[in-house]
Amino acid sequence: MYRSFPSLVDEALAQATHTRQIFEQAISEGRAVISGERLIIEHLDPLIEALYQQIWQRVDPAALTAEQARLYIGELSVFARYNSTLLLRAADTVRGFCPELAQELTRNYLEEGGERGKLPAHYVVFSGALIADLGFRVNGWMPRAASTRSLVSMIDVLAWSHCPSTILGMYYATEAVAIAETRLLQAITDRLGVVLGRGQGADLPRLHDYYRMHLDEEHEAATGKVAVEQGHQDGIARFIRQAQLFGFLQPQVIDGFLQMLTPFVDQWVELSTLIDAARDGKD
Repeated sequence: MYRSFPSLVDEALAQATHTRQIFEQAISEGRAVISGERLIIEHLDPLIEALYQQIWQRVDPAALTAEQARLYIGELSVFARYNSTLLLRAADTVRGFCPELAQELTRNYLEEGGERGKLPAHYVVFSGALIADLGFRVNGWMPRAASTRSLVSMIDVLAWSHCPSTILGMYYATEAVAIAETRLLQAITDRLGVVLGRGQGADLPRLHDYYRMHLDEEHEAATGKVAVEQGHQDGIARFIRQAQLFGFLQPQVIDGFLQMLTPFVDQWVELSTLIDAARDGKD
């Protein structure tokens, strides 16, 4: 009710009863009810995997028109534009409580935002590659979907949170969805390349390298044979696994996770709903 598109997170939790029970028990009792390792392996990661399987089916990249593909790419670029800024803010916010987490967030910031003498900012690489390979400019793109604005608003607020555990949960959601989001984005840009007659994969050389930079453990950006996005997720996961050592609170970690996961998922669902409605209107 009061939504123009379904809440896949709520629907997924209605199906994943054990995960819902763990989340609600931790929150209602105000304590850790499961180890951090099990929380990640048995609940957080499987929930994300199930959600993004549904999202992939809803989006169906192979069926997109050029206009539809551009809508997805443009909307997704909005978060990418601000990601490094918010990582730096979150690092500064948690520094007094947990300098180790601040260091991890700063490391992510330097990779995403660009480090002198190394690779440029990822958004700079991505936006330039879109122009070079697809003739599509996202610089200056204004959000069309309410969920895109909500996503940016939520992470903007959460990066200032007074609760470090909420920030930890929020950033685990952010990093844990990144691999699935990047792969889906790659499928969409490949689709646009095919529709435009420019090819896909290595036919789009700068985009191909951008995706390799994030996902390929052999890329120069990888650390110790761990791809960039996997390294970011693993780095944040450490603090959930060792929450007791670092003083993080499981109920607030779960809360932050859900606060951030929901707008990420909502963005895909709203965009696919808008596209389906427009498609149905033409039939």
